[in-house]
Amino acid sequence: MPFKTSYNSGLGQPSINLAGVTLASENKIVAGTILKGFDDLLGEGEFIYLPGAANVAAGDCVLYDLNPAGATVTRHTNATGSNSGRPVAFAVSAVPAGSFGWYQIAGCAIVNTVAGTAAGVMMGTATAGAVGNTADAGDQILGARISTAVGTPAAGQSYATLNRPYVQGQIT
Repeated sequence: MPFKTSYNSGLGQPSINLAGVTLASENKIVAGTILKGFDDLLGEGEFIYLPGAANVAAGDCVLYDLNPAGATVTRHTNATGSNSGRPVAFAVSAVPAGSFGWYQIAGCAIVNTVAGTAAGVMMGTATAGAVGNTADAGDQILGARISTAVGTPAAGQSYATLNRPYVQGQIT
């Protein structure tokens, strides 16, 4: 994605490559760090620095947990996320296991979607990393909305509006 950052004085760096992936947490950047970036087409967004996981591709939906022993990331499916209340982010680029990268949590994002997806609510699917909007109990992703049908901006993708999304928690 073309998102850019401006000077990040808190991180002591003039700018950060949001599409960059590192093999270890970069100096001064710890898992859970959040910063703003901008793109001429997509506007402003917020991004969180997290570890990678097996098979994470650009646009993939992931579930994450932060804790002092180490942050964890899992590619989202309706089986792994249903009723979990876990926070959700979308990979800016491929972030393999053993590395760290940036994931989008706010703004207009490009997300991987399944066939038949239309603009509307965002739901987890059986396809790892991809979202859709077919109703599935306990799998709605709150704080996110699919803005375009699958195929816009590219095949297998949609634009989505994010505001620090999370999976619906268990309803009793």
